[in-house]
Amino acid sequence: MPQGWDKVARPLPGTVWTAVEPADLDAPDRFRANLVLTCDALGGLTFRDWQVASDEVLPTMLQDYVLVDLERLEIDGRPGGRRLAHHVDASARALTMEQWFVADDDRGWTLTATVETWSYDALADELADLPEAWRPLTGPPSGEAT
Repeated sequence: MPQGWDKVARPLPGTVWTAVEPADLDAPDRFRANLVLTCDALGGLTFRDWQVASDEVLPTMLQDYVLVDLERLEIDGRPGGRRLAHHVDASARALTMEQWFVADDDRGWTLTATVETWSYDALADELADLPEAWRPLTGPPSGEAT
């Protein structure tokens, strides 16, 4: 997690944890960049089928969704990937979303960073370091990951 970010005490249902950048006291309504870790039961889906389903659902969930880049990676020796996309929130703010995802047995882990597009450049290097340090835990689902 980037230095100085706050872990949310009660993340939204379906998330393992959420972290947000520090609040800007001079602009309290400003969008706060965030990281969200989710873990989904794959229910027998292959890695490919899980990601095809993700690619189909994201445009229906996110306004003005545009996929910018998609690459397949290996994360901690497991099949994974990275997705870079753009969308707009309910306040018409342009957002950039970067996701790293990995299949671990019958679980699909997704780490999502969302930032205002104008500030993406300033955070991109720090965000790029995240998948190097992030590893899903193996074993039974416990709602925890590093």
